[in-house]
Amino acid sequence: MKGKLAVSVEEYIAAFPKEVQQLLNQMRKTIKANAPKAEEGIFYGMPGYKYLGKPLVYFAGYANHIGFYATPTGHDAFKKELAKYKQGKGSVQFPLAEKLPIKLVEQIVKFRVKEAEEKFGKKTAPAKKAALKTAPAKASTKLTDAEQVTVWLNKLDAAQRTATDAVRKIIKTAAPQLSERIKWNAPSFYYKEDVVTFGPYKNNKILLVFHHPLIVKIKSPLLEGNYKDRRLLYLQDAKAITAAKKELQRIIKEHMQLLDK
Repeated sequence: MKGKLAVSVEEYIAAFPKEVQQLLNQMRKTIKANAPKAEEGIFYGMPGYKYLGKPLVYFAGYANHIGFYATPTGHDAFKKELAKYKQGKGSVQFPLAEKLPIKLVEQIVKFRVKEAEEKFGKKTAPAKKAALKTAPAKASTKLTDAEQVTVWLNKLDAAQRTATDAVRKIIKTAAPQLSERIKWNAPSFYYKEDVVTFGPYKNNKILLVFHHPLIVKIKSPLLEGNYKDRRLLYLQDAKAITAAKKELQRIIKEHMQLLDK
């Protein structure tokens, strides 16, 4: 599902090969059966479920695995059962070549539902004095920018994650004043305005999109395209990333100087 953001779970699943579709539909069916009152939708570019207004679980399809995200608590509670699978913080990868652990997914979803009900379920207020008390502020259901970036990164395979993190480090080192968030369904660095965003990962290449109009004033052999308001930068592999480090940092620093003028 590269380069296009699905608007429904059906559309998301339909974009994958038939054999992957079957596994994704299994995940969806299992989650809905064990959390029938959960709200289903596309969150952070993948199928997700909210219950009592709070994030419950997410799942996603990849070239070699199905990603399952039950937030840290769901994974911590089943650490022993998930030990055989590759994991990240709040994520686990189920290889396409293996049978999905449906029973385990059922248990994790039920655990998350029960956890949500215990934390956020409605409680009966005292009959008279309740009206005199100020209602507590609702906890925010939105993930922070950093958490959203982490969710996005956890969806990458190992090679993509390593390359992406290397580029992110170069950008952050060049301009510590840049902040990072998810925009256009990918990590985007901004300072006053968005400066550079990761594009779709295709043909084992990282794409950086410099979409602030000031980028056209910067000349570099790394920057491609003759657009009026943006430039593209492709990095093939770890070797190319290392070779481009100094020039990429120069581009970022010069861009920041132009923004501050």
